Amino acid sequence: MKNEVNRALVAKRKGLLFIMLAAVLLPCEAAKQPMTLFLVGDETVAEQSAPEDDNNGATAVGWGQELAAFLPEGTIIENHALDGATSKSFMDDGQWNTLLGRAKRRNVVLIEFGHHEYDEDDPRHYSGLETFENTLMQMVQEAKKKGLRVILATPTSKCFYRDSVLHERHGAYPEGVRRVAQRLEVPLIDLETLTRAWLDGKTEEESRKYFAKDDDIRLNREGAKAVAEMVVKAAKEQKVKGF
Repeated sequence: MKNEVNRALVAKRKGLLFIMLAAVLLPCEAAKQPMTLFLVGDETVAEQSAPEDDNNGATAVGWGQELAAFLPEGTIIENHALDGATSKSFMDDGQWNTLLGRAKRRNVVLIEFGHHEYDEDDPRHYSGLETFENTLMQMVQEAKKKGLRVILATPTSKCFYRDSVLHERHGAYPEGVRRVAQRLEVPLIDLETLTRAWLDGKTEEESRKYFAKDDDIRLNREGAKAVAEMVVKAAKEQKVKGF
């Protein structure tokens, strides 16, 4: 009888030890799981064409296509960015709801808009600054409600020169992104500032080596690689897990 009691106690202790070890190890295993990253934006982010079909730098390539090379092995990337998209069209066309339906808790969503919002002649895409900020806020809040981790990014610089000087063409929209990021306390990758600093000081001819042929917005493969590296570096500097 005594031996049976001892065996029962040993078994119970082993069970408790297993539970304690599982409680310690399971969070560690979860932390090791590769990041799933959802990308939202326009043609500067989107899948444009096969990167290998570069045609000597003439072909457009979104920086989202080059991101995997700078991220840990096993990272899963879902690129939902669309050519010509704005925050408004992305919401109105149902793309945002599609993403929310696919994403799971602790996944990361990176949102970059601001290239096309200001075109008042295009009602499908146009957003005034207040509407733009409200749409971004809605995206961030809905993503957080689902348990997603959100990163906002300002739009990349355009290759627009006047009198041999690089000029920005986004108006107040980058500042709108910054305000939303600060208000809702989410990480901000300020690509407008980073890419402007990258291009500033270069001649127009030098800068155009990073853009698709006859295009002020779309990057080519070299440009996409450079911006993708900036994105990852900026996320690491802000200690965003998974980068």
